[in-house]
Amino acid sequence: MTTPTTNDSFPRRRPRIGWVVDVQNDFMLPDGRLYVRHLSDASDAGATLATDAIVHAVAWMRENCDVVVYTGDWHAYGDREIDPIAPDPARETYPPHCMGLSPDASERAGAAIMGAVDPGDRVVVLPRDADADDARRTARQALGERRPVFIQKSEFSVFEGNPATVPFLTELEDALGEPPEIVVCGVATDVCVKRAVDGFLDRGYRVRVVSDATWSLGLLGRDQTFDLWRERGAVLTTTRELGPPPNR
Repeated sequence: MTTPTTNDSFPRRRPRIGWVVDVQNDFMLPDGRLYVRHLSDASDAGATLATDAIVHAVAWMRENCDVVVYTGDWHAYGDREIDPIAPDPARETYPPHCMGLSPDASERAGAAIMGAVDPGDRVVVLPRDADADDARRTARQALGERRPVFIQKSEFSVFEGNPATVPFLTELEDALGEPPEIVVCGVATDVCVKRAVDGFLDRGYRVRVVSDATWSLGLLGRDQTFDLWRERGAVLTTTRELGPPPNR
């Protein structure tokens, strides 16, 4: 990361966290195990249409945020949302995907962050079974060494799927000196992104959602996601409003 740039819409001195939700191979690649596309619209090309915007948003975050946090499903067979036999999105169950704890290397590969925004070897991992001490240590290391973080989770919601998420955010806030603004992109808009944004708003954080850098499964309409977030005080922005991609 470099020194944050000045932008009238994004004040330079405001602490800021980039939050990248679940941009993993199984969700982002058409041959992934749970490719994000409209479940009832066969013509929807899916999450690949958001890839360029996500790459743009993440590049902006690396230049303009104090820390960039990636979240990702990190599943084992037996997790509540994994149903190999009769998955049903209406009941919040899905086929095996993002099987980071699987003994099968090909299944584990689906849990990896897509190559276009891969945080690389410097990423600090907060495992899904992390505790408060792990959270505090990870937050200090991320800020002190300017390193990205990958929060692994067992549930749709990062707040429910990793018990260390709240103490991690608290430690970041303490270190930054004030509550940060959280800038969000990723997939799926109506599942894991929604749980993240709702969770931040419930906890009183300032939130910006980069709307074109998300993609939906078609489970919820705009009024239940973007419009509702705006009503609750979140700011909706686009990659165009962020400005040209950094370093291009």
